[in-house]
Order: sequence, then C-alpha cells, then structure tokens
Amino acid sequence: MMVLKIIWVRKVLGMLSSRMDWLRHHTIWLRAIVGVMYFLLFTVLLSSSLFVTKLHLVVGEPSPQLIIAPWNKDIDDVVKYTQDQDAAAKAVQAVYKLDDGYMNQLTTDLEEAFDAVREAAALTEEESIRVTKLQQSQPFTGLAKGILVSLMKTSPDALTAAEQIGSTIILNRARNADTGARTDSDVEPLREAIKADIHKSELQDDAKVFFGAFVDQKVTRPTLTVDEETTEKLRAVARTVMKKDVLHYKANQKIVGAGDIVDESVFQVLVAYGLINSSNTWKSASGIGLIVLIGIGTIWIYLLQYKRDILAVFNRIVLVGLTMVLVLAIGRGVISLNLGGTEFNSLSGALIPVAWATMTIAILIGVDVALLVAVVLAIFVAILVDPTLSTALGLQTGIVALFGGFVGVYSVSHLSQRSDLARAGLFVSAVNVLMVSAIALTTGMRVSVWLVGLLLGTVNGVASSFLTVGALHWFESGFRITSSVRLLELSNPNRPLLKRLLMEAPGTYHHSILVGNLAEAAAEAVHADATLVRVGSMYHDIGKLKRPYFFIENQFTQDNPHDKIAPTLSSLIITSHVKDGLELAKENKLPQQLQDIIAQHHGDGLVSFFYHKALEENEEVPEEAFHYEGPKPQTKEAALVSLADNVEAAVRSMKQHTPGRVEGLVRKIIKDKLNDGQLDQCDLTFQDLDRIAMAFVRVLSGIFHSRVEYPELPAARDGSGTQKKLLEEASKQTSKLSGEAVKVLEDGVASKTEIPQVESSSPVNDES
Repeated sequence: MMVLKIIWVRKVLGMLSSRMDWLRHHTIWLRAIVGVMYFLLFTVLLSSSLFVTKLHLVVGEPSPQLIIAPWNKDIDDVVKYTQDQDAAAKAVQAVYKLDDGYMNQLTTDLEEAFDAVREAAALTEEESIRVTKLQQSQPFTGLAKGILVSLMKTSPDALTAAEQIGSTIILNRARNADTGARTDSDVEPLREAIKADIHKSELQDDAKVFFGAFVDQKVTRPTLTVDEETTEKLRAVARTVMKKDVLHYKANQKIVGAGDIVDESVFQVLVAYGLINSSNTWKSASGIGLIVLIGIGTIWIYLLQYKRDILAVFNRIVLVGLTMVLVLAIGRGVISLNLGGTEFNSLSGALIPVAWATMTIAILIGVDVALLVAVVLAIFVAILVDPTLSTALGLQTGIVALFGGFVGVYSVSHLSQRSDLARAGLFVSAVNVLMVSAIALTTGMRVSVWLVGLLLGTVNGVASSFLTVGALHWFESGFRITSSVRLLELSNPNRPLLKRLLMEAPGTYHHSILVGNLAEAAAEAVHADATLVRVGSMYHDIGKLKRPYFFIENQFTQDNPHDKIAPTLSSLIITSHVKDGLELAKENKLPQQLQDIIAQHHGDGLVSFFYHKALEENEEVPEEAFHYEGPKPQTKEAALVSLADNVEAAVRSMKQHTPGRVEGLVRKIIKDKLNDGQLDQCDLTFQDLDRIAMAFVRVLSGIFHSRVEYPELPAARDGSGTQKKLLEEASKQTSKLSGEAVKVLEDGVASKTEIPQVESSSPVNDES
C-alpha cells in the first residue's frame, strides 16, 4: 500500500513538473512573439514614409497627370546647381608642370651623343670606319660625312663649349611654361623655335647641323604635363563658390502638367515634396530595422541584467511596448500636419508626446526603466521625422523629445497627489520652450517660426499631462498595475472600507493610522515604497470588521468576550481576521499589493497570549493551532507593516512611555521577529533593521510625549487689586492655553465667580 502511494505521489509530481515546463516553455515563446510583433510595428511606423510613393514617374518620360504643389515650399535647384558647378570647374585652366623624366632623358641623350663623338675622335682606326660607326646610332643618322669628320676634329674644349650652348638652348625652350610643348600639336612649333635659336647662336655650322638633327630625332613629345592635384584644387574652389538657386513654390502651383516631360529638375521637386522616392527604400528600411533591433535589445538586456522582477511580469513588458507604439503612432499623425509653410511644418515634431510615455512608465513600472525608454524613444522620434537622417531636423526633434522625456520622469518620480501630474506637464512645457529657444538661437530661426515653436512645445507638455491622467486608469485596470495615484485614491477616508472601519471598529481604525505613520517613516529610512506602506497599513486589519469586539482596541466596556470561550476558539477568531481581510479585499477589488500585505502582516507567527493561556488549562495543546497561516512577509513593505503593527500594539500597552523603555521594547520586538524567522523571506538587511528601529522610536517619541501638569487656580475674591493679581497669576499659568480658555478665566474673575478647574483630559489640554 505504501509503495502504491509513493508511485501515485511521484506521478502527480511528474504531471505538475511537466505542466510547469509547458507553461514556462510557452511563456518564453509568447514573449518572443510579442518581441517580434513590437519590432515589426516599430519598423513599419518609422519607415512607412519611405514607401508612401504617390507617383510612379521616370526621368525623360511624360507625366500621366497634372501635379501641383501641396503647400508652400522653398526647394533648392539641385540640378542647376550641379550644372553650374561643372561649368565653373571646366572653366578653370589646367595647371602645367615640367615633365622632369622627359627632360632628364633629353639631357642624358645629349651627353651620350657628345661622348660618342669624343670616343670616335680618340680611335686610331681609319676615318671612314669611325664615321660609319657614328652614323649607325642616333642622332647621327642621316648626317653628312663631312659634318661628322668636322665634329671629330673639333678640339675637346670647343666641343664641350658647343655641348653647353646647345643644351642650354634646348632645355630653356622646353622648360619654359609659355614656349614648352603642352600637347602633341605644340611639339613641332617647339622644335622649330629651338632650331631657330640654334641657328642664331654662335655655334659652328657643323654643330648647328648636329643640334638640328638632335632636335628632330629626340624632341618628339610634349615637355609639359598637367598638374592634376593643383588643377583639381582650383576646380574644387570654383565649385564651392557657386551658390544654389532656390525655387519658390506656392501652394497649388503647377509642378508638371499632364504629358509634360519629367526632367531632372522636376523630379527633384517631386522628391523634395515627398511625392516620389529617389533612394533605395529597402536599404533605408533595413537600416531603420537594425536601429529598432538595437533599441529593443538595449531595453531587454537592461531589464535582464538589472530588473528581472519587471521582466518576469509579462503584462509590464507589453505595457512598455504598447506605450512606445502609441507615441510613435501619434507622432506619425502629427508630422503629417500642414502648419502652413516649410519652416512651420518642420516644427510639427515638437508635438510628439514622448513625455507622456516616460511619465506613464515611471508611474506604473519604474523611474530607471522610464529613463532608458526616453533615450530609445528620442532616437526613434528622430528617425520618424527624418527617416534618411539627411538633415538636422530629425536630430533637433530628437533632442527636444529626449529632454522633455527626462523632465517628465523626474517630475513624477515622487508623485504624492494628482496635482503633481499637472505640475509635471508645466515642467515639460518649460523645458520644451527652452530647447526650442536654444535651437532657434543656434540655427538663426525667424522670430515668427520661433514663436510657433514655443507654442507647440507648451502644448506638448500640457497634452502629455492630460494624456497621462486620462490613460493612467485604463492602463492600471487593463494591466493590473497599481500606481501611486491609485494608492492615494484608496487612502481617502471616505472609501467604503475605511469608513466602515472608522464607524464599526474605531479602535482598529486609529491603530491602523498609527501603524501607517510608523511604517511610512521606516519606509523612507530604508528607501521602500512609502505610499504603499501607508495605504497597506490602513487596510491591513480590515478583517476585524467581521468581529470587531473580539479585539481589545474595540472593547469599550469591561466585558471581554474571550473570557467566556476556550483559548483555541479565541486563537481561531484572532487569526481568522487575516482570511476575513483577504475576502473583503477581493470583494472590494483592492490591488494585489494590498492583499499581499493583509495576508503577510502576521506571517506564520504564534498567538502567544492564548497559547500560554491554553497551556495553563491543558498541557497537551498543539502549538500549530495557535499559529497564523502565513505566508511570511515577502517584501520590504509587508515586513514594515508587520513590524509597525507589533510595535504600536506593544508600546501602547506599556505603563510608562519613557524614551529608553520605548526604544528597548522596539528593538526587542524587531529582534524577536528576526529570531522567529518572520523576516527571512524579505530583503531587509541588519542595517535596515537598525534604521527601522530608529524611525519607530522617533515617531513614538512624538506620539507619547510628556505633558505639563496644569496647577489648580485659586477662587476669585472681591476687590480690584485682588482681581488684577489673580489675572496676572492666571495669565502666567495659562500662557500655553488657547484664546478661548483665557477668555473663560478672565470672565470668571470679572464676575467674581469660581473659576472652573482645568482637567488634564480637557480639550484645552489637548490643544496645548
């Protein structure tokens, strides 16, 4: 039998394990599907303008219809500007430089020719043989025998002098920028000019003939070449000095008529109006998709690294993505508005309510996540305004969106009332105005356009505030997220449960208020959610509404119903207020955070009073019957309410509330809770516990402060002197009393009646 039970238990556990694996597996797939969906939505919204091609036109083909300008626009005539630049560049004269390689070659050839003459003159062979050898090489080919013989018989000094003179004439002409040959057609005039200079020189006739033959055979190509680098620099300068012509198009002005040929200029105008796309849209869309992927990945990695608790809640991830999609969808509609003129239309991006998304996420999710979303949304807005990122307009709009989103986050980071949302809208409007002004000053914007920008920035901030207030309730309800605004609404004393608590269990109500004061002070000390702690304290004991008179704070007579019932039943009644509170919370649709505090504020602790009472009556009482069902506090907030609840009840039962006794009791209760393991499942540190104790003591010292005992006043007597003396003495004794009490004393003395005695419990004493 035992074996069958074990097998059955293992099967059940196996089924549960497989079920959990199925849910975990499908949750991962669901998140992946949502991620892909948001990626596609973001990419489509940001790149949709690239694919909105209203016209299918080709340059050089006739237009199928009449096309008019949709609004006023100034368009740069890019086609004419390019043509003017090309014409200016062509007008620049090429810069020439000497062909050093060719000049060196001419010099070398001339030196070799004279060396050959010297070598032939030095030979001992017959004259005819030497002449024949010279005639076999240039530039001696074709020269008469007599010329060669004359050259060989020339003295070495005369030959060297002739070489220098001829070389100077040839090189001077070839190197000169004006006389050198720049093209092939300039080579023949250069040769003739060199030969003319040689003919006019003092050279001998045989040398003149030789140099003439040398020039004809060796000067065969241009001696000057184009200096490409210098010429291109001059042409670039000529291009830059050209100015663009601006085409001024008015609304409804004809751009191209039906049947007219679409030239380059008309095509550029259509592109400027966004009526046709000239770039590769799919490449641009792919680039936008890559940016979207990086943005989504950045948020995902941040949540995975630092905010796993948010990543674990699926509806919060959906909320972040949905808010961003809504902002971009609104932005897509906003930038399509026609504000009347190109400059005004360029400001429409200032209306995109990025601050709405960041404020909503800061309130519902967290400030740090909202800051990251602000950065990613600012980049997306810049792409939304200018998908190709070809102008500064997208960058300017993105900067305005970034700072507006940041200010929106910080404006609601310490939200304590709904008026804070209105103030946040004003802050966003102020920073938008400053950013638009900064852009206007740096870009030289016209005053009229500047004023329109200021108006749009102000509208953006106010609209963001309105959208946050309007959408907050729907987001809270739809995604089951409790914001601080919702908690503030629940803290209203006129709420049904709190009103019932005040009327039916007033002791519990005032106990809850004091617990809230203690827990809120401790929450601020350990950086917990003070608003959640305060509201949770107000609702933590609503279960006592079912049987209020079984709890001592609501017993206003000497009769205690627990004296007439068994300790086990008393313990059951006491512990059942947690279950009853949860039922009331669910009936009244209280947020899950408050339900958790109600369920956890006693943990699984022991009802020690009735347990010890039961032990006195019966030694075999099971301890389990006197424990709360739990669970133990899972969060800082639940632990703070639990500690404050115990501390307030214990300190109230003290006889003497001296500071030392109060602090000792507070620390003892915290230590007992720690030793009992009630704080094991929350993330409070020992340093936090010390801060909590100090906060409790500080608040309790204000609650149980000492009072001055008022002296008993003597009866009034007749006589003006006695009346004056009594008035002075009464004035000294009642310096801290209210004005109404002083009037009572004065009236009593003036009428010579007995002055009423002021009791320590009188309203006068309370006012002091």
